[in-house]
Amino acid sequence: MIPHSCVAIETKKFPILEGEDDEIVNERMYGKALCKYLEHHLPEVGIKVPSFCAEDWGWWLEVEDGDFMMALCIYSDPDAKHDPERYAILPSILNEKKWSWSKFRYIDVSKNVLNVVEKLEKLFRKDAEISVVTRHDDFPF
Repeated sequence: MIPHSCVAIETKKFPILEGEDDEIVNERMYGKALCKYLEHHLPEVGIKVPSFCAEDWGWWLEVEDGDFMMALCIYSDPDAKHDPERYAILPSILNEKKWSWSKFRYIDVSKNVLNVVEKLEKLFRKDAEISVVTRHDDFPF
């Protein structure tokens, strides 16, 4: 995994939304409220959000930063008894280098990934309702 590419937050801001239990694939894999928040606020820092959806492990949020595209994988705290108050956000690209068929070689995408993660972190830090924002090398839960 790309070092420091995981962001973890603690907040009461993103409760389980009405009907979310019908959308999730696996029990207690919440994050729709956080996806909606990011869909609204990431464009403020230059990141487009074309779509998001529930996956079996959590939520998939597509992002575009200029001509660079990836997804943010959103996981809620698996041990939460009620509304999750902790979330982990990881990039969909885990390796520093990615194969490019158009260039017919591996290209380093770590700077692109970390740029998205840094913008995400700054967005969270600006929000007074998000009490804890930390960076990690791997999944924190």
